[in-house]
Amino acid sequence: MFAGGLIIATTLMLFSVWLFRTEQIGWPNDSFDDPVDEKYLRRRTRSRRKVNALFFLCGLLILAATLATPDRRAWWIGCWMSAMLVLCTIVALAGIDVVRTMLHHRSRLDRIRKR
Repeated sequence: MFAGGLIIATTLMLFSVWLFRTEQIGWPNDSFDDPVDEKYLRRRTRSRRKVNALFFLCGLLILAATLATPDRRAWWIGCWMSAMLVLCTIVALAGIDVVRTMLHHRSRLDRIRKR
């Protein structure tokens, strides 16, 4: 259980750092040339930065639960429940990001068709 908790916590924290860094550098095949895309990019960057922070927080919560001694059972349960709620929040924010991206691409295709 201890090794598994360390692996999960480390994986989540490294994954959040990798996502944050990749978002800063830019994803391959991203091409946003229109000035209209700036608003979308700002909102996407801000939203994904929050998701990355939540991933890191979830890793910290799992690390805290892993390091909790058997005497601190309430601490262990609290950390794991909080980690579960954070992961559910990440799924909800990802769904919102999907809708935002779909709407942006739809409007982008409409602009291309009008040209």
